[in-house]
Amino acid sequence: MKMVHAAIMACMVVTLSACSSATSHPVSVSNQPVSSAAAKTQNNGKSVLFVGQEGGGDGIVIKRFKEKHGINVTVVSDKEVTTEKANGFSLIFVSESVNSGKIKNKFVTIPVPVIYDEPQISGDTGMTDVDMNGQLEGNNAVKTIQIRNNQHALAAGLQNNVDVYRDNGKMSWATPGKDAIVIATVPNDEMKATIFAYDKGMTNVKGQTVAAREVFFYMMTGEEINQTEDGWKLFDAAVRWAQETK
Repeated sequence: MKMVHAAIMACMVVTLSACSSATSHPVSVSNQPVSSAAAKTQNNGKSVLFVGQEGGGDGIVIKRFKEKHGINVTVVSDKEVTTEKANGFSLIFVSESVNSGKIKNKFVTIPVPVIYDEPQISGDTGMTDVDMNGQLEGNNAVKTIQIRNNQHALAAGLQNNVDVYRDNGKMSWATPGKDAIVIATVPNDEMKATIFAYDKGMTNVKGQTVAAREVFFYMMTGEEINQTEDGWKLFDAAVRWAQETK
């Protein structure tokens, strides 16, 4: 009986030891599904309505929004976008790949900030007078812009002439209204602004009160892959500033 009792006790010790060993190594949850609440936290609860395409140069910008800024991205085409679809987003980005005639002034009166990468919309939105925009391409293609207001957050700490493209490429410009915040222009041509903005509450060229921050950005479709690190710094600054609240 003593031998049986000893055998039972030894078995219990082995069993308890095995259980202790198993519980000392927590199960990894790195591959477990992330809850919607956790995903929202990872993305700061922010989301951008991206008006454009999912592939090509637009795909590079979408990736930047996700990986650099941690922002959820919803892509909608220029044919499908409506003013109502912008409700609830923290930012709207209008790609240069869109047909400007399908966008026009859809986002002017809503309280959602917008980055316009399409210069021909500037007249419709009141950021400029009609036809006060254009693009540099072909023999006039450039890679450099001139910072005019290096103290503003939109300048990303840069100053003087900055190469935003690796090689000469297509670049858009516009001539903004007198109340606009001009950040950069074509070098030695202050009438051709490449980055400018209107803060909420300012007055645009149509005499309208700006409902939310608006940014004009120079980068044209196909030049995303041509952007330099400084060019992306300026883009990132636009994304951050547009979403800030006073």
